This record gives sequence, structure tokens and C-alpha cells, in this order.
Amino acid sequence: MKKYFAAAALLAAAVACGNRNDLPLEGTYWKLSSMAGIPSEAIAVSDDAFTLRFDASEAMVNGRTNCNGFFGGYAVKGGSLEFSDMGMTRMACPDMEYEQLFVEMLDAVDGYSIEGSKLVLSDDGEVVAVFQATDEPKAE
Repeated sequence: MKKYFAAAALLAAAVACGNRNDLPLEGTYWKLSSMAGIPSEAIAVSDDAFTLRFDASEAMVNGRTNCNGFFGGYAVKGGSLEFSDMGMTRMACPDMEYEQLFVEMLDAVDGYSIEGSKLVLSDDGEVVAVFQATDEPKAE
């Protein structure tokens, strides 16, 4: 009996070490955690600022900048990611330069990886933004 328990414990440990439990791109609520040009206090301005949500059933992405909502298509193939036909609301807000940087980053993205609960977006192999999986904010 002890041999079976030891073997089961060893197998469970080996499986746990080999499985990073990466979250899926689709169906996960992603919140920006770092990006050049956008200070952490601007990212933290609200729970829904600088977010992404991917819907595989429609191949659509939506989210928010620090001011406006956006939406569009996306395509994934292997580690490549491309956004297309993007649109957004057009409210004027303070710190619009951060929104502009965020939108330009999305336009330049050509790759991604998921590392556990982090979504890493890249352009020509260089990291341009890192997102953290988080709970979707409750509607008020």
C-alpha cells in the first residue's frame, strides 16, 4: 500500500511540475500590467482601464483604454496574433496620450505568448505589453 501511495505522490509531483496551467487567450479577462509610456498609476485608474477580452466564437476582441471602449477582429495562428477592423467610441478624456499609445501598440502587435496568468504581446519579437488575468469588474 505504501508503494502505491509513494508512486501516486511521485506521479502527481511530476505532472504538477510539467504543467504550467497557462490560461486560455479566449474567455479570460486581461488587464494591462505594464507597457512603455503608460505609468502604473494611469493603468490603475480603474479596474476596466486598458483591458482586453477575446471571444473565440466570433473571432472578436473588445476592451477599454483609459477612456474609450474598442472592438474588432483578431486572428491567431500559432504564436502570431493580429488585430483587424478595429473601431472605438470617441469620448474626450484627460490623458488621451495614453489611449493613443495603447491603440498604436495594438496596431503593431504581431505575436503573443501566455505565461501562466500573464499575456505577453510582442512586435517583431520584442515585448510591447504585458497583461494580467483578473476578474472582470462588476457592472455598477
